[in-house]
Amino acid sequence: MDRPRFALDAAARWAADGTLAAVAEAKRADAAARQRIAAERLAEFTVRADPRAYYCWWELPEQWRAETFVAAAARRGIAVTPAASFVVGPRGAPSAVRLGLASPPMETLSYALDVLAGLARATPEDMADD
Repeated sequence: MDRPRFALDAAARWAADGTLAAVAEAKRADAAARQRIAAERLAEFTVRADPRAYYCWWELPEQWRAETFVAAAARRGIAVTPAASFVVGPRGAPSAVRLGLASPPMETLSYALDVLAGLARATPEDMADD
C-alpha cells in the first residue's frame, strides 16, 4: 500500500466532500467558546486574546511577578507559562503568562480560570503558607 498516496487521496476527498471545512468550523467555534469562558472568568484583568486562538496572554496584577504566579498556580495543579519563555533577545519579559485553553474539558477550564482569578486577587504574601 502506498501510504503517501493514501494520505493525499484522503485529504483530497475530505476537501471535496466538505469534511475539512466542517472540521475547521468546529475548531473555530470551540476556540471562540473557550475564549468566551476566559473573558468571563478574567473580566476584571487585562487579557489579550484572539477569538480564533486556543491561548491568551494575561497581564498579571502589579503585585505578581510571572514566575511567582506560575509557581503558585502549579501548587494548585494548574500549569501556565511565563512570558519569559517566549522572549528572544535582551528585552525583559512582561509580567504576564500565557494560558493554554485547548486541552481541558470546558468545565475544568472554567474551574481552573476561577482558581487563577482568585489567586491573582491575592498577593504572593497571602500564598506564603501553601
